[in-house]
Amino acid sequence: MLSSLFLLPLLTACGSTQTVYVPVPVVPISADLTADTPIPRMAEPFTWQESLELNAQLYTALGQCNLDKAGVRKVEYTRANK
Repeated sequence: MLSSLFLLPLLTACGSTQTVYVPVPVVPISADLTADTPIPRMAEPFTWQESLELNAQLYTALGQCNLDKAGVRKVEYTRANK
């Protein structure tokens, strides 16, 4: 019992640890996720066939934009959960 009284001050001396925060560099979002999506041009003359092709090109561009946004969300989620 007496020996445990001598050990008590040794245990309290370990309580004076200091927390040091190290800055983490921010990883930039890749350029392919932030690059502009090319806008399809309208053909001249603008026929029904050209209209269908433009709609397909616009749908493809919209899909690429959504993929880019999903990539940015993934990067931000990874940053937030580190």
